[in-house]
Amino acid sequence: MSKEYRTFKEAIDALVKWTVERLERTPFAAFKFTFPKQYISPFGYLGTLTAIVFLILGITGAILMFYYTPSIETAYASVKEIQDSVPFGFVMRQIHYHASNFMVLLAVMHLYYQYFSGRYKIKNEVLWVTGIILGILTVLEAYTGYNLILNQRAMLAINIGMGLTFSAPVLGPSIAPILMGGGYFDLVVRFYALHVFIIPLLMMLLLAVHIPRALIIDMPMILGVIGAIFVVAGMFPAELGLRFDPTVGSVEVPEWYLNSIYAFLRTGSERFWAGALLPLLFAIFFLIVPFVDKSKKLSWRDRPFFAAMGIASILMIIVTTVWGFYVDFSKLSVFEQLYVDPVIYYSSFGIMTLISFFVTYRFLTKPRGRPTPAKPLILSPRAGTAGVVLTLILVLLFSWLAVLTYLENRPNISMFNMGMSMIMLGMMLHIYRHTVFATAKT
Repeated sequence: MSKEYRTFKEAIDALVKWTVERLERTPFAAFKFTFPKQYISPFGYLGTLTAIVFLILGITGAILMFYYTPSIETAYASVKEIQDSVPFGFVMRQIHYHASNFMVLLAVMHLYYQYFSGRYKIKNEVLWVTGIILGILTVLEAYTGYNLILNQRAMLAINIGMGLTFSAPVLGPSIAPILMGGGYFDLVVRFYALHVFIIPLLMMLLLAVHIPRALIIDMPMILGVIGAIFVVAGMFPAELGLRFDPTVGSVEVPEWYLNSIYAFLRTGSERFWAGALLPLLFAIFFLIVPFVDKSKKLSWRDRPFFAAMGIASILMIIVTTVWGFYVDFSKLSVFEQLYVDPVIYYSSFGIMTLISFFVTYRFLTKPRGRPTPAKPLILSPRAGTAGVVLTLILVLLFSWLAVLTYLENRPNISMFNMGMSMIMLGMMLHIYRHTVFATAKT
């Protein structure tokens, strides 16, 4: 006979207890989930935020698969149909596109936080190495994804990738036909397989090794990140661009995370050396850091050389990305418009490196006083209650506006309002937990 429960709460508690007991025999129970009762810096769990965005990409990507056709004749048309005709298709594509950019950005931020905090020193070499490989796969996943639309911009990136693969010494000519096939007809199917199955599978296998056992699930920050994706998607909706036509010449630049490689190629340097070897050296540097930096000091302030190297690498990424967007429209030919002077370009590397080392050593060698610990912000119960009520009103307002604007066929404004609603909801939860903490202290 089944047990009877007097209240709904007792039934829910019993269901949760039953579920937790059954999960004890699964790998899921090996993870320790922490839901912070106070604000903690999100830099410490940027990896978790990256994984959550990866999950969003998986869900939206699976939905888009229902309507996308991986064929050179219909790929562009199917994406156009998703954006213009499929119910909520515009929203799904915008979320998927901008979430991929957010994932790359969060992965880079996660890398540099771990680097400057010296986390790789605490017996985390395996996590560090798998993280670097995951970062490379993240860029490849984003690269294969936005190429599936087969517009002019995508074909530029595809041609760059094909050129780099064929120019690779020894194995390049043998690997290129496997990845690219016999032409564009085979290429779109292979990129589709790489994007929806092969690369995600490799990433999930690496995540099984990379994810630590202790995970921080901070709902206010998670809602803030998801809301930011919606807001950016609403403000800067991704366009379809021009359908690929080999007879039409147009000036295009790839996505921002590929612009560094694009800038190298535009200097006229040897293709493989500029577009593949230099980025590979960049990745190798980060791969070997745990095995070279053997000091027991964790803070970047106590490791001036590696701090300067990290700062120099950030400046190089910024400089090369900016150069990748540079187009001189005063020139007549497309080649002249895209050409980057190698002397100026490579000289900027040396200047950025010298500046990084000079400023870092000058700043870190100064005597430092004792840092004053920051006092946590604790709201009074009255102020916290007022904040919760106000943000709840804003949540309801933006949610209502999101529904209204979508019904008026303004999906981008609807996404903006929905994103603001999520951000407000995250703020409400954040204020609420501080109010409860303050009440418990008094």
